[in-house]
Amino acid sequence: MPSIGLLPALALLGGAACGMWSACPSAAFEWMLVPLVLAGWLCHLGAHARPRWQPHLDGWTLVALVAGFLCAGWMLAAAAADAALRTPLRDLLDRQFGGFALDTLGPGGRHGPLAVRARLLEDATGGGDARSLRARILAVRLSGEWQAAGGDVGLSIGGLAAPQHGSEWIAGREVELPVTFRRPARYLNEGVPDFERQLALDGTTLFGSAKSGLLVEVRSRGDRVQEAAGRVRAHVRRSLERWVAPHDPVSAAIVTAVLIGDRTGLPDEVRLRLQAAGTYHVVAISGGNIAIFAGLTLLALAVCGVSGRPAAVVTIVVLLAYAQIVKTEPSVWRATLMAVLYLAARLMDHRSPVWHTMAIVAAVLVCARPLDVRDVGFILTFGATAALIEGARRASRLVVGRRWAAWVLASVAASLAVEVALLPVSASAFSRVTSAGLVLNLLAVPLMGVVQAGGMVAASLDHVEAIAQAAGWIAHVAASALVWSARLVDVAPWLTARVPPPPVALIVIYYVALGLVLAARGAARVCGVLIVVMTAVAIATGFRPHAWIAGSREVGTHGSPPLHVTVFDVGQGDAALLQLPDRSSILVDVGGSPFGRGSFDIGARVLAPALWARGVGSLDTFVLTHADPDHIGGGRSILTDFAPRQVWEGVPVPRHVALQELLRMAHGSGARVEQRTAGDEVVLGGARLRVLHPPAPDWERQRVRNDDSVVLEVVYGEVAMLLAGDVGAAIERAILPRLTPARVRILKVAHHGSRTSTSRELLEGWRPRIAVISCGRGNTFGHPAPEVIQRLEAIGAAIYRTDLRGQITIETDGSNVAVRTFLATKSTTE
Repeated sequence: MPSIGLLPALALLGGAACGMWSACPSAAFEWMLVPLVLAGWLCHLGAHARPRWQPHLDGWTLVALVAGFLCAGWMLAAAAADAALRTPLRDLLDRQFGGFALDTLGPGGRHGPLAVRARLLEDATGGGDARSLRARILAVRLSGEWQAAGGDVGLSIGGLAAPQHGSEWIAGREVELPVTFRRPARYLNEGVPDFERQLALDGTTLFGSAKSGLLVEVRSRGDRVQEAAGRVRAHVRRSLERWVAPHDPVSAAIVTAVLIGDRTGLPDEVRLRLQAAGTYHVVAISGGNIAIFAGLTLLALAVCGVSGRPAAVVTIVVLLAYAQIVKTEPSVWRATLMAVLYLAARLMDHRSPVWHTMAIVAAVLVCARPLDVRDVGFILTFGATAALIEGARRASRLVVGRRWAAWVLASVAASLAVEVALLPVSASAFSRVTSAGLVLNLLAVPLMGVVQAGGMVAASLDHVEAIAQAAGWIAHVAASALVWSARLVDVAPWLTARVPPPPVALIVIYYVALGLVLAARGAARVCGVLIVVMTAVAIATGFRPHAWIAGSREVGTHGSPPLHVTVFDVGQGDAALLQLPDRSSILVDVGGSPFGRGSFDIGARVLAPALWARGVGSLDTFVLTHADPDHIGGGRSILTDFAPRQVWEGVPVPRHVALQELLRMAHGSGARVEQRTAGDEVVLGGARLRVLHPPAPDWERQRVRNDDSVVLEVVYGEVAMLLAGDVGAAIERAILPRLTPARVRILKVAHHGSRTSTSRELLEGWRPRIAVISCGRGNTFGHPAPEVIQRLEAIGAAIYRTDLRGQITIETDGSNVAVRTFLATKSTTE
């Protein structure tokens, strides 16, 4: 029966996918598995005992077999997900300090440094005065006793001693150090994924930090294989630093990434450009790198006179050794296992259809690591492989004669097939579609091969100066060409675009239609092509069938169109969206890190999906209240992805680098930059926007000041809302006489609830009914200050905080007001 292996493999994959996302526990399927296996065995015996029943019983045997594998996949994935989300380390800290369980808001109970013992999973990486580690916690000392606690964590080691001792922190070694644990950041907004849950499923339970490298004690070394692998990695880094880095440090970073999977030296600018061009995958060790490495190994063996089965055996051993050396990522072991299975099949002279083999390999991978079924790399690996094979196979039939023409057409067709097959995956996982990769991958993949070969020669023949120097130069030229080719998206930016993740229904329609194109004929195929084109356009343009405003209308009994104000959860920062009755949209600030540190792009990762979820595809106005990093940190991505027509700023700060860079970007994108000062007023769709502060400056600011924040009042009917930026009590007292005495008054509390703002004079003079505070969970500033909360409670204001309730949405028709939060709290004010 040709499908006897294919169908169970697909059933196992489907069951694992369902088990990942279903709330149904794995135990619910345990009772089904044994009866299904028993039924399949009985049907098989019956077919042999009664040959005339065989056609019917074979079918039921297959049904029982497929159902059994479906249940097995479900159980594997559900059990693995539960183990990843509830590690012994998380449970131990939650019992001891509270706030560490995933079903709590956190941020995790405060505690001093805890002595831990851990096994390093990767070598120390990073630059400057800090080093990053990935480690598996083995035990934690609590109340003077060591307690077992398993869980993988990301550690940051600070202090001047970290660079000096970082070379001792090698994968496989056991260390002891004092660690302060914290939970990964979560941003509770509609449309934004739960990053903490995603990290847990990817294997990172918590983050932790130690103040100094002097506090890290290496208790024991790894085994011989781990120590040897560490020495090889160190040798590769030294060789590339010697032979490639003098030409260009970026080239050395790319060669290091291609050879051993360490991408920490790759600048953010280069990484983002490669991602936009669709060629970033070539610097991440995956199937292509492993295939080239295996090919080079087989070629070297052939030169030495070794071929056939002996060459396959040696190559398997070399690949397994290589997998021990490079960075431990799922893509590495996935590609290595596929190559080893392929070579093992050659050893046994086993041949089977490509689709059959791919399904079985995927099933084996899921059995070993069930959570990989949710990894976008897993989907990309098998999706790209299937598209390459099918695209090349169909294209090769179109050219008869010249082999070079057939090769060129097959390459182009394969690249096009990959782009078509993975379009919804790219849009869903990365919020990006690009057609640049169609051309650039024809260059990037061969260039990656040259980079890999040159780097391997430079590292392996480091002692032969002439050869290593030439190989290093060749690797540099190829790496530079790879980076240079990605500049195509700068010349033709329309080749790539950021888009909102498409709805599941649209993805299903796309792939069903694509299946029609591949399997059907005649009118059905034409119909499939038309549907594929239409859905592809919808995905690439970010088309959404839902209404402009996400969610149902909750106020508006008087017939007036609603005004929405959404205060996003951006941690210890500020970002608010005004959606006015005429459907114009104004974004006030864009969040960011309080100190401007870190590489997390809150604009692209948090605000963009949150805006898309609110039905916003472009902005009319972007307001920069002032240039503190927790207010403008996400600005670059917002300017790029939402192309605001105008940008408002308050008091100029000519020497502030980040602010001037944003303004240059705004000018370059065609936005109109306007300075707004007290007295300016705009009426849009019946809503009145008044600028209450700052006054026109009479001297040039040398630095950013909180009291220079733009303060806006939005008035719609009988409702007024004050957005106070970061101003202090003195400014609040100054603007108090100019505030609108509306029937319903809403205050967006200034400066995240700092004790220096939200003065008693403002609250008693204006008496807001609703107060909204934007602040981060467990922030080190103590925001909101207890005295601010007490002052708000004293006037009877309803308090809504993003750290406790997530995204806060206020909807009004000018008379009634409804407040909704991410955590489903709702209230209405008449």
